[in-house]
Amino acid sequence: MPVFTMPMRVALLLVALTLVFAGPASAADCAAAATPADRLSCAATQQKAADTALNASYKALMGALGPDDQGRLRDAQRAWIAFRDKECQFRAGVPADPFRQTLCVAELTGRRNDQLAAAAGCKAGDPACLPRSGAATAPSTPIAADGNTSCRQTAGPAKAQQYVAQCLEVSPATHPPCNADNACSLIIDEIKRGCGMIGQGAPAYCATYR
Repeated sequence: MPVFTMPMRVALLLVALTLVFAGPASAADCAAAATPADRLSCAATQQKAADTALNASYKALMGALGPDDQGRLRDAQRAWIAFRDKECQFRAGVPADPFRQTLCVAELTGRRNDQLAAAAGCKAGDPACLPRSGAATAPSTPIAADGNTSCRQTAGPAKAQQYVAQCLEVSPATHPPCNADNACSLIIDEIKRGCGMIGQGAPAYCATYR
């Protein structure tokens, strides 16, 4: 994990905020699109912007934390992803409405980005800042975008590439986290989400991720 200087963290936060607030359409605009395909495409664009912004805020905050706090943030983020996906599955109804589910993911991801961006930009001494146990240190092994060891490092190049290929096949996101430099858990979570949204007709390998 690289150590982000204050100017670097500020730059990442500006990128994150720009991506969130400069989206091409609001939720109402997406709902008013001409066809179901247009509505889904609009929602997917919002989700992509929210995902990109959240990744930037997450990296900025991880770079400001020490090892113990990085672990706590990593655990919290995994729990949040599980909550977000379950919540959006609930909101999508039965049978699942892909548009409503994708728009829900974009909405909740945007809210999470606001939380992490605020924490990353918190000034020292501010009582609203998250407690921190120490300064970040440089790791000795490749680190993924979520602060964990990369999938290529933990699972090996062949298995990591298999995860990536499956992730790209089923992910509904325009810019999904299907990258061997990410943690395997992050890629697998996206495979599970994509398989769940496809439902019937999903690739056979989806059964192994239930």
